[in-house]
Amino acid sequence: MTLPEQTKTFRDPVHGYIGVLDWEREIIDTAAFQRLRGIRQLGLSSYVYHGAEHSRFGHSIGVMHLAGRFAQKLLRHPYHRGVIKDRQGWSEGEFDDKVDQVVTEARLAGLLHDIGHAPFSHAGEERLFPDGKRHEDYSVEILLSPNCEVGTIVDEECSEWGASSERVSRIIGKGEVCEVGFVKELIDSVWDVDKMDYLLRYSLYCGVQYGRFDLDRVVDTITLYDEDPSRALRLGIEGGGIHAIEGFILARYFMFTQVYYHDVRRAYDLILAEFIGELLKEDGVSGRYPERLEQYLGWNDWRVLNSMNQVKNENNRNAAWRLAARQHPKPIYDSGGHGSTGTIISAMAKLPYELSQRYPETRIWTDQASDHPERFRSGEYDWLIKRRGSWYKLADLTKALAGLDELYQFRVYADVRGNPTLEEELSDFCNELIA
Repeated sequence: MTLPEQTKTFRDPVHGYIGVLDWEREIIDTAAFQRLRGIRQLGLSSYVYHGAEHSRFGHSIGVMHLAGRFAQKLLRHPYHRGVIKDRQGWSEGEFDDKVDQVVTEARLAGLLHDIGHAPFSHAGEERLFPDGKRHEDYSVEILLSPNCEVGTIVDEECSEWGASSERVSRIIGKGEVCEVGFVKELIDSVWDVDKMDYLLRYSLYCGVQYGRFDLDRVVDTITLYDEDPSRALRLGIEGGGIHAIEGFILARYFMFTQVYYHDVRRAYDLILAEFIGELLKEDGVSGRYPERLEQYLGWNDWRVLNSMNQVKNENNRNAAWRLAARQHPKPIYDSGGHGSTGTIISAMAKLPYELSQRYPETRIWTDQASDHPERFRSGEYDWLIKRRGSWYKLADLTKALAGLDELYQFRVYADVRGNPTLEEELSDFCNELIA
C-alpha cells in the first residue's frame, strides 16, 4: 500500500509548491490550526523589520514539508534500508508500509508542532505560561483532546497507515520517546527542520541575508549514524555536507545576534509581555495563560491588539499606549553578546537595585537573553560527520566554527524617551558602576 496522491497545493514563498494530503488539508481547515493565522511568528519584530508580519500558519506548513522531505530521503535511501530494518526490527515485507507510516507521522508532527503557540509566539513565554508549561504542552493537549477535531482526524483518516494521534504526540512532546528516534530529532534537536524553516523564513521576511544556508545540500547529505552503543539510529551528515552544516550553524548565530536580540525588538517583547499579563489578570486568570484548553485557544494576536486599541492611554503612558504609539523604553546598559560571565552577573545583581535607589521616579526594565551556538562541541549535542567510512564529531573537523562561544546578553531599559540628558546620565551611571 502506498500513500495517496496529494490533492491540494500551497504556494509557499520559501519552499515553492507544497503538496498536502487530504487529511492534512482537513487538519489545516480546523479552527485550532486556522488560529495560527492570528499568531505572528516574530512577535512585534515588524516594528523593526517591517516585512516580518508572517504567521505560525505558513511556518507550520513549511516544517511539515521539510519533515516529509527529510524522512523520505532517510527512509528510502538504499543503504539505509538494511540498517533500518535491522535496528527497528522491520521485516522486508512490511518495510514499505512502515516507511509510509513514519513519513505520515513526521509530516503530521511538523504540521502540528506549533499549534499550541500563544499570542505573538515567544513574547513573554517564561512569565505568562502556567508553571512548568510551554507551548509544546498545549500542542500535545490539542492533538489528544477529544474536544478538538485534530486528533480525531488523525485517528480516523491515518489509521490505515498505522499513524495515530498518540504516536504523533510522542514525536512532538518534550521528553517523550518515539519508535523511530531519528524522526524526533528531525522535529526537535540542534538540527531540526523547525530551525531550518524558520531561519530561511525569518531571513526572507525580515529582508536580511543572515539566515540563509544551503538547505538542498543538507538534504542531499543527511544520513544515519549507526554506531551508537544503544543501537539507536541518529542523524548524521556525509562529509561532503560539512560546509552546509557550518553554514546552518552560522546562520542561526547571526540571526540571533542581528535579529532576535535586536535591542528595539527585545524592548517591545518586554512591553508586550507586560500588557498581555495585564489582560490576563483582567480575564481572571492570575496573569497567566489559562490552563483550560478551550479558554487558551481563545487567545491570539488579534484579541491582544483589539484590547490594546481600547485601553491605550497617553496620559498615564500605559503599556497599551507604548505599544500602539511605538514608544518603547530606551536601552541604557548593554553587556554585549560576549560579555564576561562575571561582568554580567555583577550587572544583573547591582543595576536594577542601584538604579531604583538613585532614580526612583524613572521606570526601569531588565532583559536577559542567551543562546548556545557553541553546543556543537558538547557531547550532549554531537554533530556527527561521516568521512571516508568513519565517523567524526563536527568539533574535530571544523575550522569555521572554532571561535563560536556562548551568547549571553543583559540589558537595562529606562523610560527616558524625549529626555536625552537623563538617558546619558543613566547610561553613564550604569557603565561606571560596572566598570
